[in-house]
Amino acid sequence: MRKIIIYCLAVVLLLSLTACNSKTPTDTTQTTVSYTKEFPYLPAYSNMEYQSITQTPQKQSIARYLIKNTTTDKVLNDYADILKKDGWTVNWSYTKDKKPASIVAQKDNHTVALLPQQTGTNVLLIITSST
Repeated sequence: MRKIIIYCLAVVLLLSLTACNSKTPTDTTQTTVSYTKEFPYLPAYSNMEYQSITQTPQKQSIARYLIKNTTTDKVLNDYADILKKDGWTVNWSYTKDKKPASIVAQKDNHTVALLPQQTGTNVLLIITSST
């Protein structure tokens, strides 16, 4: 009888140790999309600070955002991923030396152009929307 109790306790102890040692998922990818206030249909890039918006006579909106401590390449690549996940079609334009220069993205009846500008360690992102 003692052998059965000791065996059961050993099994319970073994199961409890393996359960406590199990790894939790490390994927903390955000699944919800937040959108910009200025363009409610456009997903927002993380840490982008609104600077200003201008309306043109041709009914275009031009918004400026500051993204600190990054590069234009990182902003364009990361923003393209965000847009694709939200169902946008992304078209790239490149410089002569084959570096990403800007993005034109389309979804439904919305078209936006994203033009980043490096200013020191920050990026000024200019977004133009035709709707």
